[in-house]
Amino acid sequence: MRKACFLLLCCLLYLSIQASDSLYVQLNKQTFKKGDTLDFSCVIPDFEKVKLNAASLHVWIDHISTGTRWKFRYPFINGEAQAALVLAKTLPDGHFAVNFLVQKGYFRLSGQLKDKFEDENNINYLMVPKNKRTYSETITLNKDGFFRLKSTLFEDSAYFVFSPVKKNAKNNLNVSIETPLDSTFIPEMESRIWITVGNQKRPMNKKDSAAYAFNMISSSGTDLLPNVTVVGKYKKKVEQYDDYYSSGPFKRDEAMIFDGIEDATMAGSMSILRFLEGKVPGLIIEKDQESMVEMARWRGEPTEIYLDEFRVSPQDIWIVSPSDVAMVKVYRPPAMLSPLSGAAGAIAIYTKRGEFAGKNRFKHSFTVKGYTPAEAVWQ
Repeated sequence: MRKACFLLLCCLLYLSIQASDSLYVQLNKQTFKKGDTLDFSCVIPDFEKVKLNAASLHVWIDHISTGTRWKFRYPFINGEAQAALVLAKTLPDGHFAVNFLVQKGYFRLSGQLKDKFEDENNINYLMVPKNKRTYSETITLNKDGFFRLKSTLFEDSAYFVFSPVKKNAKNNLNVSIETPLDSTFIPEMESRIWITVGNQKRPMNKKDSAAYAFNMISSSGTDLLPNVTVVGKYKKKVEQYDDYYSSGPFKRDEAMIFDGIEDATMAGSMSILRFLEGKVPGLIIEKDQESMVEMARWRGEPTEIYLDEFRVSPQDIWIVSPSDVAMVKVYRPPAMLSPLSGAAGAIAIYTKRGEFAGKNRFKHSFTVKGYTPAEAVWQ
């Protein structure tokens, strides 16, 4: 009797250990039609005990037939992550492996200032998340120029700009960055659930799952750039830039466009707003008497300012050097580029990127992916 009780106690202890080291995943269903919503919940039992107070969930969905992979990621809050994915009409039919992978830590950005001067101990940075307030800070460099920013939670993406503490006519910082969430990692925990999308002639079976081999590195089809269509009409570089990087309401034809790629006038200006002074009828550039920050006003009201289509405040754009700007688009009142738009127009500033960055060896601005919104589209 005592031996049986001892074995039962050992068995219960083993099960409790297994539970604390497992990732619990729940889906609303396993067979979906286009337009349905895939709801899931992931729980890390005893997340404090296993030292996963700060953790991120990667959801990698593989199409078994083609190997195409879709990637999403979410923060764990108190050991739990919940989200919903709406299935787009363009998704292929078939069987899918939904892989849930736990990575220790939240989003954190680290980097290095290359070619650091001996007395250069600090640099500024500006973080511009989509649809949220911007954040700026002065950070300390170690003797080799390395730095690390605070752990941050933000959805979609954010724009980061680094600049010298002392403002110069040109930003000559050369910065490299990396984020742990985008690096190769070994999952702390993982789980997999099979789902079916669309009308399949036969259900998922053991042979299908046995033929699937999960690979942390393998990814097919979703990280490729879209095909480039070549047209016969010649376009200036700023027009090509506008076609490629402008999106949504920013594509409106009535905007006044100023070229910073082939025209050197902008690069020689003291600031972007001073460059626009006198060039746009009705736009007034003046310094705020309290903050001494340059302000753009139209009809006496503050004009909206966007940096790479992220809304920013006037005091934030001083960190962007005019020589780093590829294009400026000015929209007359009422601009109505966002639900919060007023009637005082808007200025959209676009930085040099990709093939339009030229031969400048200095890199100090980056668009970085954050977490997937809690409600997103799988497409």
